[in-house]
Amino acid sequence: MCGRKVDRMKSDFVLEFKRQMVHLFLGLGITVAVYFFYPIYGNLILIPLMISVSIMIILPRIVSDLKVANHLLYHFERDHDIINFPFKGAIWYCIGIIFPILFLPLNIACAIIAVLSAGDSMSTIIGKFYGKYRIGHKSIEGFLGFIAFGFIPAVFFVPPSSALVLAFLGAIIELINFIDDNFLVPVGLTILYYILNIIVSNPIF
Repeated sequence: MCGRKVDRMKSDFVLEFKRQMVHLFLGLGITVAVYFFYPIYGNLILIPLMISVSIMIILPRIVSDLKVANHLLYHFERDHDIINFPFKGAIWYCIGIIFPILFLPLNIACAIIAVLSAGDSMSTIIGKFYGKYRIGHKSIEGFLGFIAFGFIPAVFFVPPSSALVLAFLGAIIELINFIDDNFLVPVGLTILYYILNIIVSNPIF
């Protein structure tokens, strides 16, 4: 029985690690693409995101035995999401990052996407497998991991103080989220950006 439990934990870790590495590196790749291509193409860069969302929503429902989709689901999707909401995280991610791209200055938008990509992916790994001090279904270790790893890439786009604020607020949103955090973190940070710049006389961003 113990052996089966250990094997299951290893299997869960491998799946989650693969998921979060895709989240991390694909997300950072999108961040860099937005940074370099938005000044050239403007909002047209949202077209690939919307096409991707449409494909991920439609394909599993009309072509259930498509090899490419099934391969991705088998290797990168959680069991319950394969059944209930295929490509759930990726869909919410693509929809969520549309908001900072549309409504925020380029550097802030890229910093938010970077915070989401690095902070959320690493906090999941740290919190799920190494977290000891729980806050609901989250952990303090994951919360701190979100701040640390969210800060690192964000600082390439905004000053360190702004990167730290974005990472901290993103970690708070991820901690208390009631929808998918891939959607709520970028949308929440976009809203908070406007609120803070309205109520603070000397904006921190």
